[in-house]
Amino acid sequence: MSPSVLNVEKLSIAYGGERGWQSAVNGVSLAIGQGEALGLVGESGSGKSSVAMAILRYLPGNARLAASALEFQGREIRGLSGEELRGLRGNRIAAVYQHPGAALSPAMTIGRQIGETIMRHRPVRHEEARWRSTELLRRVRVANPERVLDLYPHELSGGMQQRANIAIAIALDPALLVLDEPTTALDASVQSEVIAILDDLRRDHKTSILLISHDINLIRRSCDRVAVMQSGAVVESGSAEDVFENPAHAYTKALIASIPALNFTKRDGRLAETGTACPTQPVARQTGPGAERQTAIACKGISHSFGTQSVLHNVDLRIGQGETFGLIGESGSGKSTLARIVTGLQTPSQGSVELFGRTVAARAEKRAAGERRDVQMVFQSPDRTLNPRHQIGRIISRPLRRLAGLGRRDAKNRVADLLRSVRLADTTAEQKPRSLSGGQRQRAAIARAFAGAPKVVVLDEPTSALDVSVQATVLNLLNDLQRDRDTTYLFISHDLRVVRYMADRIGVLYRGRLVETGTSEQVFRGPNHPYTKLLLAASSDAAPSTALEAGYPTVSTSAGGCAFADRCPLAKPACREAEPASTDIGDGHLIACWRTDAL
Repeated sequence: MSPSVLNVEKLSIAYGGERGWQSAVNGVSLAIGQGEALGLVGESGSGKSSVAMAILRYLPGNARLAASALEFQGREIRGLSGEELRGLRGNRIAAVYQHPGAALSPAMTIGRQIGETIMRHRPVRHEEARWRSTELLRRVRVANPERVLDLYPHELSGGMQQRANIAIAIALDPALLVLDEPTTALDASVQSEVIAILDDLRRDHKTSILLISHDINLIRRSCDRVAVMQSGAVVESGSAEDVFENPAHAYTKALIASIPALNFTKRDGRLAETGTACPTQPVARQTGPGAERQTAIACKGISHSFGTQSVLHNVDLRIGQGETFGLIGESGSGKSTLARIVTGLQTPSQGSVELFGRTVAARAEKRAAGERRDVQMVFQSPDRTLNPRHQIGRIISRPLRRLAGLGRRDAKNRVADLLRSVRLADTTAEQKPRSLSGGQRQRAAIARAFAGAPKVVVLDEPTSALDVSVQATVLNLLNDLQRDRDTTYLFISHDLRVVRYMADRIGVLYRGRLVETGTSEQVFRGPNHPYTKLLLAASSDAAPSTALEAGYPTVSTSAGGCAFADRCPLAKPACREAEPASTDIGDGHLIACWRTDAL
């Protein structure tokens, strides 16, 4: 085995509070060799991040740490002074966190933030620091790095922000890189690029990696070994292949069973939830592929721009009543903008939205009360929906009174019914959001969305920040609610496994254009638009280099014609001359491509 870069033996952590000391980590031991990647996987509250904070010596003042050894490159780090720690962090040990925007200063350009790290630890002048910053951005596959150096974080997408964070972290070629949920909010193609970047670091610079995530597929694709944590302890460890292919511990088995496979849909059965077996009965209503349904949502010629930046281009979309329509695409493709237009939170530059055959006002406040009641939304973060100052009961009762027209007493009784429908205890009504887990808060947000008995619910990344077992619970719940109430879903996600499980039909957005539409079977079986092929490859279990080796540059520079032409391996000069129209290649499977003959 390679020399140990990190050695942790019998690490225990407890936090002090009003209720005394609460144990968070119990006797965790792990070691990482040079150039090795160790994955630390487990649900929220399992102690993963506490282990990372102990290694980085970032534990808060109310934490108590005990360990037989906490060594970096053979040196005990518990007794280091503040100055010694500052020399170590960013230089020999670096970290990348879950929320890229929060880790970057909004008041400084990307170039200044990377250069600051270099100049703090190396005796270099500003000009050399800028040159090194350019090379670092190029290393993390940023196109046109000279331009990006002069941009502020808010001018970059989430994926670009995370690449900038990785550039800062690897600026001084650290021996150990700690990544805490680095790809949770990123789409599949960007996630694959991040994995490929980490592989490059390990191969070219012998960087050791501690990757913390609840995303088992991410760990499987990028780590040599894995340790599974539950309630503060490591319950199973070994090579990633052995642990995930032949799990021995019941908790590991439950986590793996909670993950939807790319060929598993709601018509095949429910997802396994922690502590339960995976039943085989389907959870969706059985409708034939040609079944006629009333149109619940119709988007007609929707276009939208922010200033001079066009984000949606003449989008036509129809969703049937009781149907789940999955919308996929990279960050910045226009998915959330389209969702906000459907709900009336954003006004389109052109086009209209119809609900059940009737054109509705562009702004929600100008729609009739019944139209506002009929369309509700569930956001990625429940914190955007739940007022932290109010109890859950009050949060849910407000739409009951305003949208459903119930009196105070009837609304209170209905709150209890709604909480039970999302599998929350009646006592949850008396709690505030901060006292609930992330999964409980999201279920409360779903209860709030369903309070007015909506006919359409827009779900914008509703499970991306949740553990896989909690995700399974929420997805099963959404299917149960849809089956009971015949609700229509517009389901937005960057996780193609989740979309495959949930969606009846799927639309693929690229740079605001709907490049492919079809049933879930058609889209995942193919033939596909070249962009859809890229997304499917990035979500597969193949190594990230395989998924990306088609030669796709990171951005498109095409000024006319097909927007995907500069990234497309099938493109011919004619593809850059005019934008392709959608072609029906059979049974309503639409693809907007000039090269349908070669798909």
